[in-house]
Amino acid sequence: MNAEDSVISYFKFKKIKNLGFLKYGNFRKIITYILDIHDNNYIIRKTFLNLVERGYFYRKQDSQKKSYKYKFNDEPIPSKKIDEYKEIIPETFIITFD
Repeated sequence: MNAEDSVISYFKFKKIKNLGFLKYGNFRKIITYILDIHDNNYIIRKTFLNLVERGYFYRKQDSQKKSYKYKFNDEPIPSKKIDEYKEIIPETFIITFD
């Protein structure tokens, strides 16, 4: 089992998707714990970016900051269909009560 598969299986086992949107730093700490690599941030970042590219994370930008927050997704969306899903899923909901 390679690094990415072990990270995915751990995230699914611990139900990380229920935590909502988190900063990269939180995921970095978890990945560091899973892979037991404490001195090489390059491998951790590369593993995380590969998972983002494969569609295992939703990415949301803070409105006032230039940073992103990520949410783990159990069922990845293929990278070609991400734009199609953005049109289907609205970013904001407006609820009016009569």
